[in-house]
Amino acid sequence: MIIRQFLHQEPVGISYLFGCGGRATGPSSTPVGAIEPYLRAAEAAGMRIHFVIDTHVSCRPSLAGRQLAKAAGAEYVLAAHAQVSFPFRGALDEEVLPLGNVAAKVLHTPGHTPEHVCILVSDRTRADEPWFVLTGHTLMVGDLGRSRARR
Repeated sequence: MIIRQFLHQEPVGISYLFGCGGRATGPSSTPVGAIEPYLRAAEAAGMRIHFVIDTHVSCRPSLAGRQLAKAAGAEYVLAAHAQVSFPFRGALDEEVLPLGNVAAKVLHTPGHTPEHVCILVSDRTRADEPWFVLTGHTLMVGDLGRSRARR
């Protein structure tokens, strides 16, 4: 398992690059800002980014996810029922994105936004049970995401 964390100040958040080191595959989760750090991290780890997953559609949507997917030749992933005007791969609740020895299970977790998803990550070289969950803006240290009314 390879995992890289990217901390962001504007807007405040965390995004990740994770995946299977043995099979050199991985996704990026909720990228923010410039895409070059993700591409450099993937290259340094010897990984190819297969999926770029945005956990939710923000009221101020970032282009980073779509730009990274295009640059990496990856699929751009949102919840299947996301209401956006651009193309994406729609992931269903409990769908597993294959990443070699790593599995990324998409869990529909509405609340912060109606289409919000969390990503349950398993590393089959460690155990069959999930290893960690990426919660997007649903659960944060000392806080939790708030629901926003759509206009």
